[in-house]
Amino acid sequence: MGELKQLSESQQTLVERVKSLGQQIYLANLGLASKVEEEGKKQYDKVIAKGTEVRGVEASKAVVAATGLVEVLKSEAEKLKTADLKAQVESLKQRLSGLKLKEESQRLFDELVAAGEKRSAA
Repeated sequence: MGELKQLSESQQTLVERVKSLGQQIYLANLGLASKVEEEGKKQYDKVIAKGTEVRGVEASKAVVAATGLVEVLKSEAEKLKTADLKAQVESLKQRLSGLKLKEESQRLFDELVAAGEKRSAA
């Protein structure tokens, strides 16, 4: 009978761990959604600002957005042309080789969980 009780307790512990991990994953997803929304808004505002700069406020919102997008893409393409890509690749390789992937991924996951908790509380 003792083995049965011990098995039941270990199953309960496993169930609790799975529930806890499920909650953390849910919160991480909420955090990720928050970060994506935030970054999307920043990019949208950047496009609208650039479009307004080029077209002015008289143009329709769609024209301003399209013009802004074209201007932002041109600007980014120009940056890529002038950048020393080999130096950037080498720098990235050095950063990646020194990166502790497990610790870094845990840190990112914890950040997403914290952002998810914040969003869930709001």
